[in-house]
Amino acid sequence: MIDAGGAQVRVAMRWLLAGVLATVLGACVSESRPDASACAAPATVLDLRLTATELTPAPSVCRGQEVTFRIASEVDGVFHIHGYEQAVSATEVVADETLELTFTADTAGQFPIELHPADDPTGVSIAIFTVHEP
Repeated sequence: MIDAGGAQVRVAMRWLLAGVLATVLGACVSESRPDASACAAPATVLDLRLTATELTPAPSVCRGQEVTFRIASEVDGVFHIHGYEQAVSATEVVADETLELTFTADTAGQFPIELHPADDPTGVSIAIFTVHEP
């Protein structure tokens, strides 16, 4: 049997591990890079589809760009990007609605995106947000 204190410790450990993962992935950037003209644009809008298991297409931008995610959600829950909490707060998504999030991609790297479904607050990794050096 697990008491409330044990549950709090598990939640704290999960956040600690997610932060470590975001830091490690933030130091790495995948080899696929956008072309020079895409990085030259000061802003970009990404149309994304959110299901209970994934965010498609995987978002990829260049550092310094103002980014707008237009997320068409098929599920209810809370959406957040590890490592970008200062720029993008955890945000509620609602099934059959489109959410717009606008922020500046000021840190290069790869950052896990998680969905906390309304019926399961533990969270599901749904994509990696990649921010390339221009």
